[in-house]
Amino acid sequence: MKNGLYIDCHTHSNNSPDGDCSVHDMVQTARDLGLFAYGLSDHCEANDPDPLKCVEMTRKSFLDMQKEKEAFEHKDIKLLAGVELGQALQDEAMAEKILSMCGFDFVIGSLHNLKGFEDFAFLDYHITENAAPVLVGKYFNELLELAQWNKFDVLGHLTYPLRYIQGVMKISLDMSSYEYIIDEILKIVIQNGKGIEINTSGLRQALGLTMPNKAIVKRYKDLGGEIITVGSDAHCTKDLGKGIADAYELLKECGFDHVCYFEQRKPMFIKI
Repeated sequence: MKNGLYIDCHTHSNNSPDGDCSVHDMVQTARDLGLFAYGLSDHCEANDPDPLKCVEMTRKSFLDMQKEKEAFEHKDIKLLAGVELGQALQDEAMAEKILSMCGFDFVIGSLHNLKGFEDFAFLDYHITENAAPVLVGKYFNELLELAQWNKFDVLGHLTYPLRYIQGVMKISLDMSSYEYIIDEILKIVIQNGKGIEINTSGLRQALGLTMPNKAIVKRYKDLGGEIITVGSDAHCTKDLGKGIADAYELLKECGFDHVCYFEQRKPMFIKI
């Protein structure tokens, strides 16, 4: 990866409940890969059942990255301290607290579970014949509300439920019935000056696609979208940077000549 201005803006350290590696090890791997910029975005779920621990770990993640930023040996890479804020509208007061407690470079707004449901990873999509399409419809409705909330920088892994419905469970789903609401989400994001990400984790998982897929990225571009980041969603050093080169090619195929990252919540554009 050393010959391009590659950026990975969605990664997790062991400051996330499901992360395996220290911030230092993640940063060192990003340097070894020759990344132009590396963004740490540890999980903080607004609806976490243990909010104090969630806040504590998010603060630690931010401070760990600040230490790395201050280290002389890391001056050859741009280091970005972010957060993946999950389910913001399921506890808006908590979400506001998270956003105010650190000077994040960027905020990924994500939706991992519907209100009153477990994470999409743990749902039973065979409980009724139409469980999957109904749940995906609810997902996009809640994601639309999140887009309208507008206190993030990019929407994370749009189409997240497909990782499990199509990837793990092998349930086919006609996405055409969701095109209108996806358009509404993208239009609001664009109108508000926010962005979306290309999450490459699906490429190394059973889904075999980015989240969102090429068709949605192209639609975002056609609607006037310009702010777009890329992220591996790595939870360990071995996955860091995976799929980023593929995401750059996808961007070019969709008509983009740039990719974004954020510093102090402001989008920065670089040519690809």
